[in-house]
Amino acid sequence: MGSPQRSSLCLSWRRVLCIFFLPFISSGFAPRVKNRDNFVFENDQLKPDQHRFNWSHLTPLKLKDRSVGLQTEERAGRNPYFTLEGHEFLIFGGSIHYFRVPRDYWRDRLLKLRACGFNTVTTYVPWNLHEPERGRFDFSGNLDLEAFVLLAAEVGLWVILRPGPYICSEMDLGGLPSRLLQDPASQLRTTNRSFVEATNKYFDHLIARVVPLQYRKGGPVIAVQVENEYGSFYKDKAYMPYLHQALLKRGIVELLLTSDNTDAVVRGHIKGVLATINMKTFKEGLFKHLYKVQSNKPILIMEYWVGWFDTWGNEHMVRNAEVTPLPLLPEPIPKTVYPSVDPSLYLPLWDALQYLNRPVISNIPLNMENLPINNGNGQSYGLVLYETTICSGGRLHADARDMAQVFLNETSLGILADGFQNIDIPKITECQLLRILVENQGRISFSWKIQNQQKGLIGPVTLNNIPLQSFTIYSLELKMSFFERAGIMDLCSSMGVTLGDIGTLGLRRPFTFLVPGSSQRTMRSSCLRRSSVGHTSTPQTTPGGRTGF
Repeated sequence: MGSPQRSSLCLSWRRVLCIFFLPFISSGFAPRVKNRDNFVFENDQLKPDQHRFNWSHLTPLKLKDRSVGLQTEERAGRNPYFTLEGHEFLIFGGSIHYFRVPRDYWRDRLLKLRACGFNTVTTYVPWNLHEPERGRFDFSGNLDLEAFVLLAAEVGLWVILRPGPYICSEMDLGGLPSRLLQDPASQLRTTNRSFVEATNKYFDHLIARVVPLQYRKGGPVIAVQVENEYGSFYKDKAYMPYLHQALLKRGIVELLLTSDNTDAVVRGHIKGVLATINMKTFKEGLFKHLYKVQSNKPILIMEYWVGWFDTWGNEHMVRNAEVTPLPLLPEPIPKTVYPSVDPSLYLPLWDALQYLNRPVISNIPLNMENLPINNGNGQSYGLVLYETTICSGGRLHADARDMAQVFLNETSLGILADGFQNIDIPKITECQLLRILVENQGRISFSWKIQNQQKGLIGPVTLNNIPLQSFTIYSLELKMSFFERAGIMDLCSSMGVTLGDIGTLGLRRPFTFLVPGSSQRTMRSSCLRRSSVGHTSTPQTTPGGRTGF
């Protein structure tokens, strides 16, 4: 614990030894301060050039002898500092998430990070992408974690890895697999038995891949983060110590650290693990909680938010980076010129049903995560169509997440969304098909609400307060198997359209996407960008207002 005297020390640049950025990077890492001339550098070679900050004299390819990784040290008369292999070391880095950047651009982005004067890259590891189904792991193509880490070393960057299991990162459910929501008794981010069992199986596979990439194994990974911002969640005081031991016993030997918002670090830190903080402004008072739990270690700002994400329909978020002059960037890589696209056709939902997997028959509506599909893993993304027969009109009630279109046969009756859970069904003289199409608009990534992010219909559907039964449920994930059954892949080949390993299109001649506007009863030719469908057959005019894919 820091003493009152220690906590009230004047904040200076030499007190702040390490800074990280998300994900847009600059070499100006905080507002200028008046006492910049009072910096103390014991090694003149470490003094920054007036135009840039660059402590990259220790790089993965140059440093051959490796026995002592990243350490924290103290010396009389000065503040704590980092060392790497005994050399005084300042960490300047930025975040590049390999799974969000096309693999062909990895080198270009890492080189640009290096050109900013940084010597370290941080990245998250998304569980939901790497284990899409229980026991089926994917570390290929754009998810090749090892290739990204080794490429970082090749261009001269160290790596700080943030493996989760929860990563936030503005990802669906914070990077946790949606199947973890199947059991409502399972508590995410706690030592609940089912969550721990799932995490252990994932870590058994993931950490075995990470161990050879560590500094003392010859790799560039100098530090590993234990989970992410748990102080803002904090539902189980045993959870972070459990993860700490889970990493150690699987062979992680490099420096371990936690990452929390400035006021949550008191709850999120772990004894024996370096505490780091996240912030959007650089003010002395923001360090007071860190000093309370850790006064004898160098300060590391894991996330300094020079940018921020946008949410649909809200204000565009911009932060002023205030950058000093930067060095020259690498030569820009060539950009592909795609032909123009003239969307004109679409495939009606009702015609698409024949190409889906066999529907689920259930007496009650099942939420998306609990559909008995994908080898018991449920459905993670997309839409679900629920069908049942009704023989009278009245007040329909359904709790749909996140938005539902209600149809009587193929006629739209209205929308269920944002707290509106009722629709009036007109009087009917004979039994009709009630259809409810529910769209998953994404799971939140932060706060305790992640526990309640089931999608689809999440409770009974009632008509005049009487529960409806006997549902036929269609999963509309629109996976590649759907397009193969529909004959799309053969057409794509004949049209000179190829699908890359992450579902992007390589075009060799123009084609047409399917969009609302017209219909084709038999889908015989289509091309797509994983979630869009193309069509070249002659259209047949149909009434407007149809739902299409």
